[in-house]
Amino acid sequence: MLRRQALKEELLWLALFAVAVLGAVAGGLDAVMALAMGLAVYAAWHLAQAWRLLAFILRDRDPGGWAWGLWRDVFHQVRWIKRRERSRKRRQKRFFSRFRKVASSMPDGVVILGNRGEVSWLNRQAEVYFGLVSGEAVGRRLVDQVDHPVLREYLESGNFRQLLEIEAPGDRSLVLSISVTRFKKGPQRFLLVVRDITRLYHLNRSQRDFTLNVSHELRTPLTVLHGYLETLFDSTDEQAAQRVPLLRMMDQTRRMQTVIQDLSMLSQLEDGSQTVQREPVAVLEMLQDIVDEGRELARETHHVLELGGEPGLMLLGDESLLRCAFSNLIFNAIRHTPGRTEVRITWGRDGDRAALEVRDNGAGIPARHLPRLTERFYRVDAGRSRDAGGTGLGLAIVRQVLTVHDATLSIRSDEGRGCSFTCHFPAERYRAVDELLNGAEA
Repeated sequence: MLRRQALKEELLWLALFAVAVLGAVAGGLDAVMALAMGLAVYAAWHLAQAWRLLAFILRDRDPGGWAWGLWRDVFHQVRWIKRRERSRKRRQKRFFSRFRKVASSMPDGVVILGNRGEVSWLNRQAEVYFGLVSGEAVGRRLVDQVDHPVLREYLESGNFRQLLEIEAPGDRSLVLSISVTRFKKGPQRFLLVVRDITRLYHLNRSQRDFTLNVSHELRTPLTVLHGYLETLFDSTDEQAAQRVPLLRMMDQTRRMQTVIQDLSMLSQLEDGSQTVQREPVAVLEMLQDIVDEGRELARETHHVLELGGEPGLMLLGDESLLRCAFSNLIFNAIRHTPGRTEVRITWGRDGDRAALEVRDNGAGIPARHLPRLTERFYRVDAGRSRDAGGTGLGLAIVRQVLTVHDATLSIRSDEGRGCSFTCHFPAERYRAVDELLNGAEA
């Protein structure tokens, strides 16, 4: 409506201008001169309005006064845009003020990095953790201000799938957990969240030390006990009543030895003392061996095992650890599903990653159990797991083996339709094998 009115007024001014020119001609002035004078006045008026508009835009000060025709519409639109911009800036200022107050009161350190790794903003807790001087960190690269080679390597690698745990550069008595998230919109920026996990770290360390010490102390007595039981069993007459109790005791000592071995392995993986090899692994051939062993295990239960995948797709990793993880997944699918269940194992590419999927069509697992399946000794059905011979450590070992291979485990389950356990390996793991093999051929 406003634009239509402005156009009408502009046409009215043009009509008045035409009448004035005709009147000047009728009064004896030269037509060209009259037209030139009229156009000069008209142009001067528009030029004045343009200067007023430019001053309005640059100085953000409303010039007031009057404007006719289309210029009134232009000034009205500019005023509306500026009001909206001022309102947006006020909202943005209030938001950032609240954000700074919240971030400054957080017990965690928060750092925003630019695309070159320079510090754009950080809260007080981050200054304490990194040992930075207040007010001097902004604008400079974080890795240039913090002398920590591990942190530098982590930030410059660009691989932020795993959390980084380091000693605090500002206080070596603290242990920090650092997570990095890329901003999804706008210029490339990174958000660092730094958390003090000192108590949790020492608690986990004490737990691992306790596990290793207990495992070490129990391993020798159990070996001796199992040896004596075997000797007694072999020397007992086949008809003697003692053979059944001896056999059960041997089974229990064997089971305890398995638990101790699994605990020791898990603890070594968690604290990094386990040596992890980096060698090309022919995954499909390994899976074929595991499936053959699984078919022997499933002979009485009549499980159906199907294997498929890409023969040439290899991984760079530790073959013994990967075999341990994959066999745990496949044997779990056999042990914890009803007889005649189909277990399908698939190895291949999933987008830009390599993936191993172990899927069954059993009863499935209730959703409430899924987040805790990889915890130590967690069982969906404790009695059934013990009867199946499980130690409750299999999935915890799988998760830790995948972690040292930069991989992840995803679990899906539909009750009544089965479960799916999928190991996702980054593309670097199979591309590195191709590079090694091509280099060897060259």
